[in-house]
Amino acid sequence: MEIDEILDKWFDKTFGMYQEKVHPPRRVDLLMMGVLRYSRHCSITTFSLLRQEAKLSSMVLLRVYLELYIKLNWCLINDPTSQKDHKDEAYARFRRWDFKRLIEQRKLFKKELEVIEGSSTPEAFKDRRSEICKAIKKADRFIAENRTKKLKCTPDIWQMLKEISEEKTQHSPEDILRVYPGLYQRFNKSVHPDMDFIRKMVTNTGKAYICDCDVNEDIQELKLYLLSMSCDINRMIRDFYGWDSAEMQKEYNLMVKPLNG
Repeated sequence: MEIDEILDKWFDKTFGMYQEKVHPPRRVDLLMMGVLRYSRHCSITTFSLLRQEAKLSSMVLLRVYLELYIKLNWCLINDPTSQKDHKDEAYARFRRWDFKRLIEQRKLFKKELEVIEGSSTPEAFKDRRSEICKAIKKADRFIAENRTKKLKCTPDIWQMLKEISEEKTQHSPEDILRVYPGLYQRFNKSVHPDMDFIRKMVTNTGKAYICDCDVNEDIQELKLYLLSMSCDINRMIRDFYGWDSAEMQKEYNLMVKPLNG
């Protein structure tokens, strides 16, 4: 079975379980469905790029996918000291994620407003200024409400990884604290290229300068990361609902053997 076929199978199976068993859906269930659909689209698109050996482009999506993977993993941490239902606990973490979005979005709106008001022709942006002011006012209201409820923002990626590693997971703390941060930094350069990354796109052979068309990455390794994250995301969602993942895990083990060389 090809990688795209196994990805389709995993996501179809999880979504089928969802349709069959989740009635009626709560707010957290709708968020889980959104994560599932986004993950499927991201995984299939990434594999399409890998099949074309477009490594740099696929790394951009792998960086986005890895961030979603880390945040979902953090949202689904099972806190044994919490008195809340596990769905309520997960929803509270999703709300913290959304609170962080609101704050970051407000900052961007404020910066855009400063640019408009500092321009020589602010009247040309009258309609846009009105939209931004309304959005800031709405964000301020929600931020104030959340602070009244003492809601915290999500921690940064590194703190999330630390908290994930402290929970009993399928991965060891060493996997979480060494492998995943390493991958995050590695993929991050494809989204936020630094000068070292740009410099490596040109090679001096001694006789000529060669411009590389793509990054020097092992494509089999990139496929392995894609399969691993996709399997983990489906497993995390199934575990959250108490659904079986044994067959999927066996399929994953078979699929990664040739990729591990």
